Amino acid sequence: MAKICKELYRQLCYKGFLIENVPSNQLLFNNNLSTESLESKFKNIMQAYENSYQNANQNLDSSIIAGIPEVEDFLSTVEEVCKFYKIQRICFLFDEAIHMFRPQQQREFFSLFRMLRTPYIDCNAAIYPGVTSFGDSFERFHDANLMRLERNIKDNDYLNTMEDIVYKQANEEQIRKIEKEKGNFKILAYSASGNPRILLRTLDRCNNLKTDTIIKVIKDFYIADIWSEHSALGERYTGHREIVDWGRNFIEKKVIPSTQDKNNRRIKHEESTCYFWIDRDAPEVVKESLRLLEYTGILRKNGERIRATYSRIGTRYEIKLGCILAIEKSNKTANQIIDYLDDYLFTEYSRNSNAFSNLPNPISLESDSEIREIINNLLQKSISNLSLTNWQKEQLIKNKFNTINDVLTVSEKKLIKSIRGVGEVKARRIQNAAIAAILEYLSG
Repeated sequence: MAKICKELYRQLCYKGFLIENVPSNQLLFNNNLSTESLESKFKNIMQAYENSYQNANQNLDSSIIAGIPEVEDFLSTVEEVCKFYKIQRICFLFDEAIHMFRPQQQREFFSLFRMLRTPYIDCNAAIYPGVTSFGDSFERFHDANLMRLERNIKDNDYLNTMEDIVYKQANEEQIRKIEKEKGNFKILAYSASGNPRILLRTLDRCNNLKTDTIIKVIKDFYIADIWSEHSALGERYTGHREIVDWGRNFIEKKVIPSTQDKNNRRIKHEESTCYFWIDRDAPEVVKESLRLLEYTGILRKNGERIRATYSRIGTRYEIKLGCILAIEKSNKTANQIIDYLDDYLFTEYSRNSNAFSNLPNPISLESDSEIREIINNLLQKSISNLSLTNWQKEQLIKNKFNTINDVLTVSEKKLIKSIRGVGEVKARRIQNAAIAAILEYLSG
C-alpha cells in the first residue's frame, strides 16, 4: 500500500494534480499535506519494511504501520481526487512484483488486487503461466479479464495475425522471403503455438524459408533448445530439479510418442491432436511438473474441468505444436496436423495412470542442509495448515495423523483403512494437500 501511494502521489504531482488542494484527502494523509512530508513518509514506510525483511529479529514500529492507509480510506481518497480534478480513471500496472512474490504473498496480493477494483481504479498485473497463486478469494474469470500473450492456434485469423506481428518488425527483404514461401512460414508460425516471441526467435534463425531450412530450424529449436531451457530451470531452482526432470521425461517419452501414434492413426480421418488430459486427482507432483512446463512455455493449459472418459473431470493441456511437428518427416504431414487439429481428441491420463511412474519424493527434493532443516520444521506443522475440510482434519487427528509429515509418509491404502468414509479419491486429495505444502515452500 505504501508503494502504491508513493507511485500514485508521484504521478499526480508529475501531471500537476496537487493532492494538497483536495479537501477530503485528510483520510489518507493525516493532515501531513506538504509535498516533502508525504514523499518522506512513504519512503520511510517502505524502507522500514525492507529492513524488517532483511533482519528477521527487527520488529516494525507500530507508528510506521499506523501510517499506512486502510484500503477503504485509500479508495475514498482516490475517488475524491478523481472527482476534484475530473480524472476519469487511475490505472495501476503491476509487473515484476507478481513474479517476485512467494505463493503466499501472491495470494495476499490478489486479495488486495480484488479490493482495489472500483469505477475509478483499473488494475493490470502481469502473471506467469503455471506459477501464479491466486488464492481462494480471487476468481480469475469473475474478478478480472485474463488476456493471454499467446494467440489461439484454432482462431480462423491466426495465421494472418501472426503474419501482421512479424511484418511490423521485418525489413523488406524478410517480407519478400515470407511472401515467396507462405507455406513454410505457416509451419513456422503454427509451431510457435501462438507465442509471437518464439516465432520471431525461430524466424531470425532462418537465412531463407526453404523447406530444408525450416525443417532444420524447427528440429534444432523444438527438440534441443526449448528442452535445454526447461532443464536449466532445475539447475536454477535445485528444490525442483527432480520434478523438472520428471516432467521432461513424461512429455518427451510418454506424451509426445502417444500423440504421434494417435495422429498417425487418425489423420486419414482428418483428425489430429496436440492435446492431452490429466485427471484432477492425479498426484500433486505430476501437477507441479506440468505447471513448470507451462512456465517455460512447452505446455499451455487449454481447458479446466473438462470431462473425459467415464465422466471424469480434469485439465486439458496443449503441447507446443513445434514439439509435435519437429518429429514429422514431411511438410505434407505437418500441414495435415495443423489443418485437422481437434481439441476434443486427446490422450487421457487417469489419476492412477501407469505413466505416472517413478515420481520424485517431494521431501527429498533439496539437499542443502539449511533448507533441509527448514523443510523438516515444516513437516512437523499441524495438519490444520492443510487445505482440507474440517471433517477430514478431525478424522486425521482422531487417527493420530497430527502433522504434515504423518500424512505424507502414510500410504493411501492405510489412509483408506484407517479413516471411515475415505476412499481412493479422498485419500489422494489429502496426500496432495500435504505435498502441495512442501512444493509451495520450495517455490517460495
